[in-house]
Amino acid sequence: MIKASLVPTRLIEPGEREQIVITPVSRPSRMRSFEVLSRFGRLLIGLLTLAVRRNLTSQVAGERVRQLFEQMGGLWIKGGQLLSLRVDLFPTDFCQELAKLQTRASGFPTSQARQIIEEDLGAPIEQYFDEFIDKPFAAASIGQVYRAHLRQENVYVAVKVRKPYIDEVFKRDFVFIRWVVRILQLVRFKAHMRWDLGLYELMEVMKEELDFHYEASSIRRMKQSLRGHKIHVPDLFPRYCTERVLVTEFIHAALMADFIKVSQENPGKLSAWLAENNVQPQRIARRLIDSIFRQILENNLYHGDLHPGNIVLLRNSRIALIDFGTTNFTEREYLERFRLLVRALATRDYAKAADLCLLMAAILPNIDTEEVKEVLIRVLRAWATRTLVKELPYHDKSIDSAIIEVTKIMVGFRITYEWAWLRIHRALTTLDVSLVYLYPDVNYTRRLGKYFEGAEERALTNMAGLPMVRRSLGAYVKTLDIQDRINDFTMFQSAVVRRHAQVFRAATNKVAAVLAFLVGVTALTVLAVGTVSVLGFLTQHYSSWASRTFSPQTTAFVMHIPRLDYWIWLGIIALEVSLCVSMIRLRRELRTKDSRPHERVAPV
Repeated sequence: MIKASLVPTRLIEPGEREQIVITPVSRPSRMRSFEVLSRFGRLLIGLLTLAVRRNLTSQVAGERVRQLFEQMGGLWIKGGQLLSLRVDLFPTDFCQELAKLQTRASGFPTSQARQIIEEDLGAPIEQYFDEFIDKPFAAASIGQVYRAHLRQENVYVAVKVRKPYIDEVFKRDFVFIRWVVRILQLVRFKAHMRWDLGLYELMEVMKEELDFHYEASSIRRMKQSLRGHKIHVPDLFPRYCTERVLVTEFIHAALMADFIKVSQENPGKLSAWLAENNVQPQRIARRLIDSIFRQILENNLYHGDLHPGNIVLLRNSRIALIDFGTTNFTEREYLERFRLLVRALATRDYAKAADLCLLMAAILPNIDTEEVKEVLIRVLRAWATRTLVKELPYHDKSIDSAIIEVTKIMVGFRITYEWAWLRIHRALTTLDVSLVYLYPDVNYTRRLGKYFEGAEERALTNMAGLPMVRRSLGAYVKTLDIQDRINDFTMFQSAVVRRHAQVFRAATNKVAAVLAFLVGVTALTVLAVGTVSVLGFLTQHYSSWASRTFSPQTTAFVMHIPRLDYWIWLGIIALEVSLCVSMIRLRRELRTKDSRPHERVAPV
């Protein structure tokens, strides 16, 4: 449990927060897919109308889509949040609108919440709680949270209850989204985006959000890893946790969302509160920045949704994190590349950072990577220069701004990132919403350098704690340098392999172009023969109709064709149609070989 000395005074009274609207919840209709289709149809008609009137912009389109996703809630909000990070797929204004998607939603009747708690715990609610405030203090698309007091443990807790029937709504909506993805794959709309992997990411989000056992497991692991960061994680009460109910420690403190609200409405009140509770915004920001990079790069277990509602401010510039429904980790090889990328930015080695940007790409088309590298180096240098200027707006020098600019360059060369990258990107982007208020003039180049200094000290301290290693710290430091050299060599070898692969692809593309021409000629020949066959069939078996329809010259020409049985003609025509379609498809595959992205060459 959190120490009483860290509990701050109240910043916002309960009545000052936005009231939660309670709406009855019923089982979703079997026709929900048609309802969703109807809503999207109306959205499309509205966008087309704006386009005809020349009033349609990417920002307006994003606003309309965001409003629709917020109305449908649940899976659509999660999907919209993922799409908001795909600046390589949608215009920046569109993504910025989707980034405003709020998980706050209308609540459901407490009678239904009580019923769920009693069903899952197997007894009347009074048996476990001697106080249960019927009015929820927070609500989202997945569920809502109540304040209560555990009878046996004698502590105040937050009771999170899953919304009734939300699992059925998710499953029905997921079926609809899966069909949309299949259509996108069928028509090959931006095939390089690998929509199937995006669908998998969404499915994983759905699975983890719906079952509170996942969040309970994340709380246990994060509590252990964040202890060294001096960040508090609420205690878990597993005895009362089920798939639909989660009970954790209730923290009496101010949310970062309260900080932002008061800073905008009453700065004087905020200044007094900060002084009274010894809270220094910049110190909090530094702690958050260092912690998120420690979570990602050292622990490989990080909070993936650090929006202001999930950051709690305590006395003496201490913080707590809540809501671990989105807790992620990254595949180790990919994580090592990201670590090297961040380190290259910290040491201002932009050539190395550009190489790593290419190595982290999901796909690499047939391009001159040296040209891409030159452009990336210029962009990264410009970003580093902006970080030195305190007067510039936060978003011009944030990590996210560097990511967006690099992504735009990559898109220009038809290079895209893996969907797994969105987990890291989302964690950094959501944290920016708070950092812009806490530390607007942060220098990320210097801050990242400080982080890596601390990381090396922590590594040395951990090693020094072992008796057999205490005498070998000098050798360990040399090992770190050797490891960096090995990583550089590996990257160089990867680049060489990639360039050789590109030369091979260029050669195969020339062969493919010749084959495409030959296949095209063959397809035209088959089409011509098929046309003659159709004319012969119609003339021989529908002579009266053919004589009235075709010219005498055409009739005279096809009369020289040998007379065949009705079904033989149909078989020949079907064979010719099938052969012609196959030839056309083969020609299309060969012609698009050069423009279609190829799988990234794995590093040696």
